[in-house]
Amino acid sequence: MGAWRPRLSLSVSNHLLKEVPWNLLRAATATLIATVLLGCTPPQPKLEEIADDFLTTWFSEPPKDDDNRCHGLGTLKHNEFTCLDMQQFAARVDPARRTLVAQRAHDCFAGVCGDFAEVEFDSHDHAGNPVRETAILKRDDGTVRLYWYRSDLMLAAYKAANPEPEEEKEPIQVAYDEITARYPALYQYPPCYGVRASSSTLVAELMVRDAIDVAAVEQLAENCGETFCFSLVGEKIAPLCPDAI
Repeated sequence: MGAWRPRLSLSVSNHLLKEVPWNLLRAATATLIATVLLGCTPPQPKLEEIADDFLTTWFSEPPKDDDNRCHGLGTLKHNEFTCLDMQQFAARVDPARRTLVAQRAHDCFAGVCGDFAEVEFDSHDHAGNPVRETAILKRDDGTVRLYWYRSDLMLAAYKAANPEPEEEKEPIQVAYDEITARYPALYQYPPCYGVRASSSTLVAELMVRDAIDVAAVEQLAENCGETFCFSLVGEKIAPLCPDAI
């Protein structure tokens, strides 16, 4: 027969717990919280908050044939220009006359979703001519890269290298060329072909070509999806969402 051992009743245990000084419990709790917090990775700053500093550094480096300076998916999906092209056109802008005008976060850009930031600049080239620049950054696993860069210098050069007889262009293409030259960020959205502007497809009021709210258009496009496009009604631009039919 084993030796008898005293058993502590539940009521006695609860009584002893009540006698534990509260300052010891508080100290133990604070130690546990501090341990958990020290083991956590501090949150990353929002991409749009660091985008300007990133681009200041990116713009300051001389152009070189190095695809690591750009995001591979961005140059693949938007292959009108190479990474080196984007660097060389950016170098044509006077860094002392590059003025930040807007920066925005985006969950998606031209059908690709992730951590994006858009940055717009009102700038001048080295001859003093005004230049509008738009850059898109993408962050993957903490690494930020230039995803897309356009300026009206680039669009003018592209159109000059790929001429189309003006008389052969449809009116919507002429209007589209005009607004993308004025607002490079809208280059990612195509003109509408074979889609009629109607009450069921129109997703906002008609827009005057030289008074388009780029941020509002981008929000409309995000809500619509990949089918968002521009049509023409008279002399005004019509933002359409064909999927709404």
